[in-house]
Amino acid sequence: MKNELDEALVAKYPKIFKYRHAPMTHTAMCWGFDCGDGWYNIIDSACAAIQNHIDNEHRHVKFLKKWNKQIEMAHAGDWSFLYEQYKSEKERAWLEENLEKEKKKYLIELREVPEPFPQVVATQVKEKYGTLRFYLSHEDEYISGVIAMAEYMSGRTCETCGAPGKSRDSGWIRTLCDEHAKEQGYE
Repeated sequence: MKNELDEALVAKYPKIFKYRHAPMTHTAMCWGFDCGDGWYNIIDSACAAIQNHIDNEHRHVKFLKKWNKQIEMAHAGDWSFLYEQYKSEKERAWLEENLEKEKKKYLIELREVPEPFPQVVATQVKEKYGTLRFYLSHEDEYISGVIAMAEYMSGRTCETCGAPGKSRDSGWIRTLCDEHAKEQGYE
């Protein structure tokens, strides 16, 4: 991939490509994006979907920190945070009558809060057997689906120019449009 496209992806997704310039003993991203320019939009779209998923679907990190503090307070016997939720005198009177039931309910809710999803980091992005390969530090089902879709789309997109293409085999499998296949001796 051209240097300017490589730099654009790294600038746009610094969290995903934080190891882009790390040494080869740490990551294969040190070699950059080992694929053609035609797949830039596929990589860009996949990264946008992944980062959006991490930032927005898992934005409850601050919420979790607050809940963890409340768990500590509850276990220490301090239930003052419950009173913040019941502002009026009528609500506070109800809370006094139902405090034990509310405490139990609250502790059950606290145990059901999921852990935040950590930032995904790319370890390698390359072409293999004519399609895109995207290797990440970890994935959930959504991210695995995004990567599968990106790999599928790359198998139908010319890796040179981004036009519709198909798999070509001439000793090295590549996905190319008719024009680039002819130009590169695949026809």
